Amino acid sequence: MYAAARRVALLSLAAGLAIFLATAPVLADGPGDDLDKLTPDQAQVAREMLGFMADIEARFWSRVDGLNGVKPGKVVEESLVLDPPDNGHYEVRVHRGRVVEKAGVMTVNTRLEKPPFIIGGRWNRFIEVAVHPKTPLVGMLHATFSVQISNKGEGNIGATMDMMQAAQSPEDLALFDQRVTAVFARHGMDREKYRGKGCAQKREGPWKYYRPGTCTGVSMYGPDMLADERHFRLVAELYDTVVDTYFELLDKRRRQRYGAEQLAAQDAMRRGWLEDQLFWDVLAKNFVPYEAWAAVNAPPVVKF
Repeated sequence: MYAAARRVALLSLAAGLAIFLATAPVLADGPGDDLDKLTPDQAQVAREMLGFMADIEARFWSRVDGLNGVKPGKVVEESLVLDPPDNGHYEVRVHRGRVVEKAGVMTVNTRLEKPPFIIGGRWNRFIEVAVHPKTPLVGMLHATFSVQISNKGEGNIGATMDMMQAAQSPEDLALFDQRVTAVFARHGMDREKYRGKGCAQKREGPWKYYRPGTCTGVSMYGPDMLADERHFRLVAELYDTVVDTYFELLDKRRRQRYGAEQLAAQDAMRRGWLEDQLFWDVLAKNFVPYEAWAAVNAPPVVKF
C-alpha cells in the first residue's frame, strides 16, 4: 500500500515538474539563479527542485484548506514578498483556520553567499512549510529543503524535518519515526546518522533555547549531502513522507478531547519554538529577516 502511494507521489512530482517547466518564466541570470553555469547533473537537480516546490506547495494547501473546511475559491491568503539588500528574495504565504490555526510556506532565492551555511551564488532554492494545529495532541510541523550550488561550483542539499514536542502519543511518534526510517532503508542510507545531534539535548547551557523537537524527524546537512540525483530523490521522498504522515496524524487527532495538561504542553512548545528562532537558530538570528521567518512559522499565540 505504501509503495503504491509512493509511486503516485513520484508521478505527481513528474507532473508538477512538467507543468512548472511549461508555464514558468525563463530564469534570469544572476546571483543564485544562473542555470547556464551549472553542470548538466546540477541543472537537472535544479529543475527537479523547482518542480518539487510547486508540487509540494499545491498539495500542502490542499490538505490545509481541506482540514479547515475552506472551499476552493474561498481561501483568504496572507502574503509577503521581501527583497532585503545583499540578502535574498523571500515569498511567504499563510492560511489560517479552525483545525490548522496557522500554516505557512516560504520560498527563498538567496543573493549573497555567507559560508558555511549560506552558499548558492550560482543557483539556489529553499522551501519551508510550517503548521501550527489547534489540537495540542499534534505538535508543530517544521520542514525545510534547500539546494545550493556555490560560486565555486560545489553543490549541496540540506533539510530539516520534524514535529515539535507538544502532547503527542507514543503511538503517533512511533509511526512518524517508522515512516521516516523506512525511506532511509529503501535508499540504503543510515537513518541514525541524520536523526539530528541536538534533538535529544536538554534545554540548558548552550542548548537552552534549542527547539523542543521529538527526535522522530531528520537533520540533513554536511559535506556528504551533495546536490546530485541520489540525494535529491532521498530528501524529496522524505519530505513527501513527513508532510503526508503529519497530516494523517492531524486528521486522526483533530476531534479528540484534550485537557489543561495537554494545552500546557502546547504552550511550552510554542514558547520554545519562538525562543529557538530568536536566540538559537543561526539563520533566523543572523540572516533571514525577522519579518519573513515570523510570518511563516511563528506561533499564532505565545504565552509567557
